[in-house]
Amino acid sequence: MQLSNWKVRTRCCGKSRAGVSPAHRVRQREQCAGFAGGAGETPALRWLASVWIGRYLTALVLGLICPRGDLRAQHLHLNAGALAITNGAPLHFVNGDSFVADSGFVFSSVLRSNGPTSGYYSAGLTFTSVVGDGFDGPPAAPGAQVALVVKSVSGPEGGSWAFWDSLDTNGDQKGDCDEEGERFTFNLSVGATNGTNRFVLSQNNGLPGEDPYGHCHGRLLTMNRPGLYTVGVQLIDVSRNGPGGGPIHTPSQIYQIHFQAGVTIARLERTNNSTVATFATLPSNAARQFSYFLESSASLDNPGAWETVAGPLRGNNRLQSLSDPMAITEDKRFYRLRVTSP
Repeated sequence: MQLSNWKVRTRCCGKSRAGVSPAHRVRQREQCAGFAGGAGETPALRWLASVWIGRYLTALVLGLICPRGDLRAQHLHLNAGALAITNGAPLHFVNGDSFVADSGFVFSSVLRSNGPTSGYYSAGLTFTSVVGDGFDGPPAAPGAQVALVVKSVSGPEGGSWAFWDSLDTNGDQKGDCDEEGERFTFNLSVGATNGTNRFVLSQNNGLPGEDPYGHCHGRLLTMNRPGLYTVGVQLIDVSRNGPGGGPIHTPSQIYQIHFQAGVTIARLERTNNSTVATFATLPSNAARQFSYFLESSASLDNPGAWETVAGPLRGNNRLQSLSDPMAITEDKRFYRLRVTSP
């Protein structure tokens, strides 16, 4: 199964804080394409393994990526707003339909090699709260203070998903919040289902009439092990400017979001006489193409026995699948994913 391509529309990155000039906010609204790299990004070259056992098939699943040159993190934004600016209106992600797990979209990550996040996979995503003038979609009401709660994490065994707050926030929501943190603020282990940890998106102090806008690039989202993670998040209003001193807005639904660390086969399934491998793909654009191939072998003892059974498949930032159409009669079969980038 190959899902349709999706064109990414994203902001240019720059400093962002409450009280910034209108001209600065205009610059943040400018659209930019491509990738934004950061310190510590390295070429990705990793063998990743897991075991899938079925009734008729025992398969060792291997993932391999060999791109040339640096693999840079894609930087995207998931923007919080509200369905209306009236009391009781629920919060929501104004661009959520394009990024939630049901869309097939996957946020890619980069394995850092130095600094505090060395050894962690860092995702290229910033959660924001849209500016009150409505340019980027329906905003939360003036006086709202939008926060994000991390509710659940699923993914590879032993994995965890962590949030690193900006070093220059220091509890002041009007800080620049562009300097990356030196330690994670909280993390949730895979299997968590009732998380309560949260961080505030709005760069205001929660006072009546304040703009709910917030856009902090110094915050990081990391994973500790290779694999596909699915994280459940919910938007809440932590202000006290609504009826009876409560929040203005009601909480959003719980959104499920995919993050990919490294290159792995997320799922291997047997359907009739075919074996179907499902995996997250990196984004291809005019400057760089990622092509995926599924390879198979009856033995790991003979390096020359690997053969390509499906592909090439162009990466598009989504979950995709490749199939081995040949009937399987062996007791065991080995699969690996090969990725090339010219």
